[in-house]
Amino acid sequence: MDGYIQTGLGILVSLILFVIGYRQTIGAKKERAKNASNSIHRAIMRRMVLEDYAPVYKDLTRIIEGKAREFKISSNDLLSEEQVLNSLYTEVFDSDLISPSQRIEIEQRLGSAFAKIEQKPSKPSLKDYQRLNLERASKKESVNAMVLSASLLGALSSILFKFYQTKTLEMEWLFCGLGVLIGSIAVLTALIFYRKTKEKEISPSRGTARIVSTALESDIAKILKKNKFDFVIEPNIGGLRPDFLVSLNGKNIAIEVKAWRGPVPLHLLRRTIDYLQKLVHSEKIDQAFLVTQKKESIPTGSLESNHISVVSINELANKLKKAA
Repeated sequence: MDGYIQTGLGILVSLILFVIGYRQTIGAKKERAKNASNSIHRAIMRRMVLEDYAPVYKDLTRIIEGKAREFKISSNDLLSEEQVLNSLYTEVFDSDLISPSQRIEIEQRLGSAFAKIEQKPSKPSLKDYQRLNLERASKKESVNAMVLSASLLGALSSILFKFYQTKTLEMEWLFCGLGVLIGSIAVLTALIFYRKTKEKEISPSRGTARIVSTALESDIAKILKKNKFDFVIEPNIGGLRPDFLVSLNGKNIAIEVKAWRGPVPLHLLRRTIDYLQKLVHSEKIDQAFLVTQKKESIPTGSLESNHISVVSINELANKLKKAA
């Protein structure tokens, strides 16, 4: 019975220490990111209402980067330019403190900024990709270090608890401490996984989205080369430029890559549907594949048709072979 108490106490100590450490590091960073996004929103809203400021895409990028430095976080942790504009548009539309004439005028100014968003973003540099990977690796290492540290302290506390009761040290307590260490790591790992499944999926900043999309395109290119498919990258087909064009037994299959995670915004979904329809109506395209990392959260019913398919990257090779 004492062994169960000792083990339970150690795991409880590990859990408490991990939660405290998480809140003071990663949790605090998320709170700073939230405050920075609110600060960006308030600053641009004041300029638009009081000074007739018209948001410019490059200005938004500079403001996001400046606020990231001010709040000591990465710009990849903040809302994207598109999300900032959506937030501003929503508040202007919903505010009763703005006159109808001024509301219409501000919405027109926001429309010019949205037009820039509609353009296909440029490819990120290798430096951008390395920076994002470095940030992700750093976060993962921090979480792993907290899990290990909290588990070790929990195991140590269980041994010290027994030592405080008996004033002696026995070998079996060390094995009990080892069990606490393993149990704590398992419990904390399960807790982290649970938090990830419950966290609200937030679209990454536009810079991050470009990098993630480029990484996905690179993985797709490797799959096409490995399976020896004949393909071209970003061909010009009547003004349309799909990410890949694969030729299989006389059939041309266009591949458009979207690094979507979580719910897809309605306007982005509508724009993607229109683009895929234009591709399949081209004389040079027989079929179009929309390839994503995962397709569980994508409304495939709105996208798929006789000539359009939504495919995860793991299914791509088999889908292409079947289409051939």
